[in-house]
Amino acid sequence: MTPSLRYSSAMPASPFALDETRMMVGLMLESDDRDEIRRMVHDGNLLKVKSVSNEKKLFNYIYNRLESFPDELKRVIIGSDEADSRYVNFISIMSYDNLFREFVFDVYHAKMLGRDPITDFDIMNFFEQKARESEVVADWKYETVFKLRRLYTRILFEAGLLKKSSGIREITAPMISISTSTLLMDNGFRDYLGATVGII
Repeated sequence: MTPSLRYSSAMPASPFALDETRMMVGLMLESDDRDEIRRMVHDGNLLKVKSVSNEKKLFNYIYNRLESFPDELKRVIIGSDEADSRYVNFISIMSYDNLFREFVFDVYHAKMLGRDPITDFDIMNFFEQKARESEVVADWKYETVFKLRRLYTRILFEAGLLKKSSGIREITAPMISISTSTLLMDNGFRDYLGATVGII
């Protein structure tokens, strides 16, 4: 792990949150005032969560991962067909979360090349390797790793990259439009495309 790279286990219970992300994108494209957007989300209960703490966690997670994401890609999330929208939302998660990105590059990509399903062993082997490399990961409790195992595969499933999130997790390739693929490459995400749909 490079000195600048930090791993975090801070993911909300529903990290993919496509509807909530679309809502947030719409607000962010209209205003760059975080506090104003936060008030609008809270006053309208736009995230539809039951507690203030859960609302804060989900708001921060979505806002933070979208804050430096290119506006033209934000517009794909709210203005393109379902497959493109889901895939670009997935890319925004990859670009924000270092450990999840490495999981996709190390585990998903290898399985995609071999056309093999992702197993529990593959996932645990990844986390065990990261624990050997990072004191941060090594200090995580089993419950934390178990939560991330479930969330990572759920994100892949909701993005259209797995046929299901548990059991035999077969790889499936989402049909991404040429225009969206080009837009992603133009914005520096060529490697992400190569790792997930095979575009180099």
